[in-house]
Amino acid sequence: MRSQAAGVICVVFLLGLASIAQRPTIESLKTQAEGAKGGQQAKLYAELAEALVDVAARQFEQDNSAQGQATVNEVLGYGTKARDAAVSSRSKMKETEIHLRNAQRKLEDLKRTLSADDRTPLDEVEKKLAQFREDILNTMFAPPKKVKK
Repeated sequence: MRSQAAGVICVVFLLGLASIAQRPTIESLKTQAEGAKGGQQAKLYAELAEALVDVAARQFEQDNSAQGQATVNEVLGYGTKARDAAVSSRSKMKETEIHLRNAQRKLEDLKRTLSADDRTPLDEVEKKLAQFREDILNTMFAPPKKVKK
């Protein structure tokens, strides 16, 4: 019975390690996004923005507000690139919007843990991410353009 439980624990542990190994790093995401085109690039930029919110949260937790704010500005930059690439390519818009929504929600959660002085810049970035999502959704559901004959 104990060997069976130990086997199950080993399998769960190995699966956990495998999932960690599959997560791309920030640097690898940046490299992939710069080399990608169209919708894939938009999706990667949005993933990068979402991942950077977690980095900013750790920086704020370590009382490094200046570095946290700089990372939040990076989130905005990659969010902008994601929106632009998704709208221009009209590809991978759903995935891009989902990652931007996750980034926006994480920023909202992070904002609640910060002092009033640190909240204002995050609030502005959160609102811009919401606007980017709206731009993508408007493009997704816009009526097709009529071609003049």
